[in-house]
Amino acid sequence: MVDFISSIWWMLVTLGVLVTFHEFGHYWVARKFGVHVEKFSVGYGKLFWSKKDKHGTEFGFAPIPLGGYVKLLDERDHDTIIDESNKNLSYNSKPIWQRGLIMFAGPAFNFILAFVMFWFMFVYGKTEIHPTLNTPTKLMLQAGAQSNDQILSLNNYKISTWQDVSLELITNGIDKKDIELTVLHDNGQQEQLNLPLSMLPNGIDESEIFQHIGITAWRIPLPNTVYTLAEGMPAKLSGVKVNDNIIAVNGEKTYDWYNVVEKLNKYIDDEINLSILRNNNIINVTIGRAVVDENNSSRKIIGIGPQPASEEDKKYYNSLIFSNSYGVVEAVPQAFNETWRMVTVSLNMMGKIITGKASLKNLSGPITIAKVANDSAARGMAWFLGFLGLVSLSLGIINLLPIPMLDGGQILFLLFEKIKGAPLSENFQLKGQAVGILFLLCFMSIAFYNDILRLVS
Repeated sequence: MVDFISSIWWMLVTLGVLVTFHEFGHYWVARKFGVHVEKFSVGYGKLFWSKKDKHGTEFGFAPIPLGGYVKLLDERDHDTIIDESNKNLSYNSKPIWQRGLIMFAGPAFNFILAFVMFWFMFVYGKTEIHPTLNTPTKLMLQAGAQSNDQILSLNNYKISTWQDVSLELITNGIDKKDIELTVLHDNGQQEQLNLPLSMLPNGIDESEIFQHIGITAWRIPLPNTVYTLAEGMPAKLSGVKVNDNIIAVNGEKTYDWYNVVEKLNKYIDDEINLSILRNNNIINVTIGRAVVDENNSSRKIIGIGPQPASEEDKKYYNSLIFSNSYGVVEAVPQAFNETWRMVTVSLNMMGKIITGKASLKNLSGPITIAKVANDSAARGMAWFLGFLGLVSLSLGIINLLPIPMLDGGQILFLLFEKIKGAPLSENFQLKGQAVGILFLLCFMSIAFYNDILRLVS
């Protein structure tokens, strides 16, 4: 319940910041060009709180937090009566280039906000881990990668974090395009390898690309052996013993302690069947239910623990951790590069979705945004700032799509008006808006569907 409320809160914070900044872009440029702004709403629906400023603009909040709008004075609005003396304050009285800039200003402010968020993120600093390999398999092993290799570059792009690795491998993996991989071996030597992504199976889901490449992050080795048992807990009461090797959970094989935890979390709310190797014999133990951890009410446990990590492994792991932070000035080019890279990656993925190369499963709606916002906030300020920047970029890019009802669609209408030499007919614009609404409804339906599938799975 706490997690649900926290997710809702951080979603409202995220959408509130992004929508307000987006609409402020429209508002600010409209005012600069002398257009009267009648209403500035954060959220859709009837305003539950509002206040007018000295210019007559009504600022307010509406209950549906999935967007917002700025209502400009416009002679084409049948509900608005404009005096002859106020016609110069209307949106439609302005030249096409000014109207185009007013429409473009919303997405532009989202790009500016993203840059600022990334700048703050780099100044604040994120705790990251150098992308170092565990035991490589499949394509990584075929390429010649070795355990403890640190990835320095992919496709001639300098790699610093696991996020960099994910972006490069997923975007190139979808295209099944071989890429160059530069690694730093444990002995200090660098080597350039060829990663044959063209050998990825056809039709795999994007979420399976890492698995088929055979790449996992280095982590402290922990065998799937029970080292500690808590008194009175389900595991001990069900017959689990110290030194038992858990080789499967509910029929799913486990190879180390991380697998054990992953599978237990998967079935933690159900009956748990453990396949255990004990004295060279395989026995089955059934645990009826897990119990709530008294130290963390949002977590369920069965009362088992792994062997402690060795000092050598802990020392090596700590050597991989670094603070990805920069000074106030040095963070500017970093923020610019991050903004540009995320724009190109987002457009690349959007193009793949449109052409069918990437799955529609990549579309996300407010449920996923709420969950990721909460997870990012839980990881720290820098992570949440990075999340805000990424979503702000996505909002700006989506709004520039040439779809009626979006800013890009309005800019397209203005381009048609410029070519035609006269305003477009009201009937044409209404039909265009109907098509835009239909498209957006389909888009949102798919996003909600994906959200629900992620939630139930």
